[in-house]
Amino acid sequence: MAYIRIKTGPNKGRQFEIKDAPITVGREENQTIQILDQGVSRTHAEIFHMGEMCFVRDLNSTNGTFVNDVKVTEESLKAGDELLIGTTILMFVDDAPGRAANGDVEFVEGAGGRFETTTVELKVDQPASKQQERVIGKEIQSRNLTLISQIGRVLRGEPDLDRALNRALEILCAAIAANQAYLFSVEAPTGTLVPRAVVEGEDPGSEKKVSRTIINRVRESFMPLLTTDAALDGRFSLSESIILKKIKSVICAPVVVEDRVEALLYFHSNKVDHTLTVEDLELVTSVALQLSMWMASAGSVDRVRKGLMGILQCLVTGMEASGAGERGHAQRVSDYAGVMATQMGLPPDEIRRVRLAALLHNVGEIAVRVERPQATPEEIRDLHVQAGERLLTGVEGVERILPGIRYHHERADGTGYPYRVKNADLPASARIVIVANAYDEACLHGGPGGGPLPSKEVIKDLAQRGGKEFDQEVINALIVCHRNGSLHGARPEEPE
Repeated sequence: MAYIRIKTGPNKGRQFEIKDAPITVGREENQTIQILDQGVSRTHAEIFHMGEMCFVRDLNSTNGTFVNDVKVTEESLKAGDELLIGTTILMFVDDAPGRAANGDVEFVEGAGGRFETTTVELKVDQPASKQQERVIGKEIQSRNLTLISQIGRVLRGEPDLDRALNRALEILCAAIAANQAYLFSVEAPTGTLVPRAVVEGEDPGSEKKVSRTIINRVRESFMPLLTTDAALDGRFSLSESIILKKIKSVICAPVVVEDRVEALLYFHSNKVDHTLTVEDLELVTSVALQLSMWMASAGSVDRVRKGLMGILQCLVTGMEASGAGERGHAQRVSDYAGVMATQMGLPPDEIRRVRLAALLHNVGEIAVRVERPQATPEEIRDLHVQAGERLLTGVEGVERILPGIRYHHERADGTGYPYRVKNADLPASARIVIVANAYDEACLHGGPGGGPLPSKEVIKDLAQRGGKEFDQEVINALIVCHRNGSLHGARPEEPE
């Protein structure tokens, strides 16, 4: 049994079982869970199950819905996940009340709901929504552990890799009062050092003081290094760069991924009254280990994602070669959708989902052709959307791309097919795929007699239909991408 337990706020302790009807959350009285909070929209979010899985979906709320401190549009839930809506925290529980997920362990509280404990709890900076939660045990403070926790939240919560790295470096630089901080990527296979993030501390504009001698030593030894005064350090006192640049106190730590130095953290302080310390070295080394695990995980996910994308591209190419769809159409629509989503400022994960939905938007055609070999083009047109949904529904992880497949022939004014859904009820991913698909089809068949039409003519026609048949924001992005050339760079082949 799956249910939602309210952890904070006036309704703390109440539980709501997730049944066939979605659980709605919002400020209005007709919501299943009413939260009277100015940070909560009237209809804020809904929680529902699909097969054996449960999901939370944000309903275009003003302040967003968060799962484990990460803002989401739609997210699958697992036992123990915390949902933050306004200032209220809700927990997703996937079992009978009071029992663990494996059914073997019961958790009980002491009299009056108090925990009898000698626990020591680390006091760290928490989001405002969690600061009023009851502390279990005695609180202790640790600068390094607090900063490591803070950097962990940055790495988990920031979808943009470069912004996350830059923010983590800023936190470290301020904590150890360094003049300069660098994160160098080590490019394979050349081994070239590339500054990935650079932060200037309390002395902006000062001379950049980076010692290649120190960096090379760390790269070769795979060990972090601290020198309180490089000019007096016997390991480096003969280095010309250290003497000429007057390099003083340095910490350098490797970020190791799969037995290779993937990156380097480098901090320098030239203050007379401040040298970097062993405690600073411990902090930087801990963060370097954290970055190592994070980069290894991100790299594995990226490789798997690229591999799956390659397989899907091959399948779509084969599908189109067999006559199910216009040759190259799906890839072009995917590329157009990707550049428009980028222009609109969507996060990287959402851009990838938009591209994937666009790539698979016509996947239902192959099912129609198999089920009905004699189907006419009109029958294929009318049936392929639902057929695509049937093929993909229930495939784990695909539910977040289904809107782009389900609605790719809809129109903003409700004149599309097969569902006649209006723009207000369409997610951004679907609105983008709709325009990308319409653009490519018009380029291929929008001219006299169903022949090709120049892209500038297609852009002009779609611009006139923006705000009516097509979402105006997406049309604006299409026009900008056309003007700056990114739209045409996305297209691998012109229609013949």
